[in-house]
Amino acid sequence: MSRAEILLQLKNAEEEARARKAKAEEEAKQIIATARKEASGIVEEARKKAAEEADAKVKKASAEVQEEVNARKAEGERRASELKRMAMAKVGTAADYLIKQFEGYVNARASKNG
Repeated sequence: MSRAEILLQLKNAEEEARARKAKAEEEAKQIIATARKEASGIVEEARKKAAEEADAKVKKASAEVQEEVNARKAEGERRASELKRMAMAKVGTAADYLIKQFEGYVNARASKNG
């Protein structure tokens, strides 16, 4: 093999090596771009899932709070009704007491002026 042939083979080998290197670099860039795109999708999906879970927890907590509010309101209404019933039961006694007190006052004034 002549010197020119050897140099030509070396030149061809170098060009082939450069082409393989460029192809490998391009493939690496594509792999990185694909990985970034997939990672972005995974992150976005995770954010979406986290937001959905947070919303579900807030809704559940709100429902529990509303249930507690309703229970306390019902208990308050029940107690108010009971107090009203008890007060109404004592109205007659209170009226009798007030009438007796008033009559005593009137009688005392009448006997004093009388």
